[in-house]
Amino acid sequence: MNIRDLEYFYHLYRLHSFTAASKHCRVSQPTVSYAIKRLEDHFACHLFVKDPSHRNVAFTHQGDIVAKHAEAILTELSVLSKEIHRSIHAKAKIGFPPIIRARVLAQLLEKNQDLSILSEMEFSTEGSLELLQQLISGDLDFSLVASLHPLEHPKLTTHELYKSPFYILVSESHKFADKEVICFKDVLEERFILLNEGHVHMEAFNILNEGYQNQAVSFLELSDLPTIGQLVEKNLGISLITDVTQFESMDKLVKIPLEDDEQLDFHVSYAYLKGTPLSNEVETFKTLLDKIT
Repeated sequence: MNIRDLEYFYHLYRLHSFTAASKHCRVSQPTVSYAIKRLEDHFACHLFVKDPSHRNVAFTHQGDIVAKHAEAILTELSVLSKEIHRSIHAKAKIGFPPIIRARVLAQLLEKNQDLSILSEMEFSTEGSLELLQQLISGDLDFSLVASLHPLEHPKLTTHELYKSPFYILVSESHKFADKEVICFKDVLEERFILLNEGHVHMEAFNILNEGYQNQAVSFLELSDLPTIGQLVEKNLGISLITDVTQFESMDKLVKIPLEDDEQLDFHVSYAYLKGTPLSNEVETFKTLLDKIT
């Protein structure tokens, strides 16, 4: 069986048009037709309903089955190609979100761990949600990932390193600064300054906000926590945060726990594709991470 034949069939199935499939694959329409015929001969069945016009392609049950597996095969081949390319031409690529990196490195340094292995890897520093997608698509060899629940995915091997609660962060001069615990309904009229889409913090904010008909307002969304801390310190808004490691000082900032029935946890795990052999460098890095509690 020719992989190209599966590719042409998958795009025909996706686009429902021989013309569109041939344009997408940059081949002639007969090339796509011959590929489908070879697949039909191989499986001894019809994959689509014959239509001389070829204008609106309808598929048989067997066609649906082949398309499902073709997508999985083509995805796996793409991941394989990316992994091989990186193993030959580049350093291992690791997902390492800044908000996680600060705490992890601090803990490793406290344990006097040798971090020289980090110089042998390339790091991607987007938010956890984006890094998770990159990992699944094969663009990363290994990643640290944050989630609101213990991380589970059918394609990934995962291991949780730690979890920490979310807090409402306010300036010391804010009217809520003296509160020992707070309910989200108390801050619905406040201006929130949040980590932007792609970070679990925004997901946590949306979950809490949905409980109050989305009355709270995301006033400003940024990509770096230190800047958020500076703005909150000046009492320009409040934030929903989980880790304060990146703040230079907490002297003028106050973190207030949410009430128990609203508390969400920030779970930090490392993950990599199941069945994928890790390089020596990544194995060494994973061993370092396993020492974090």
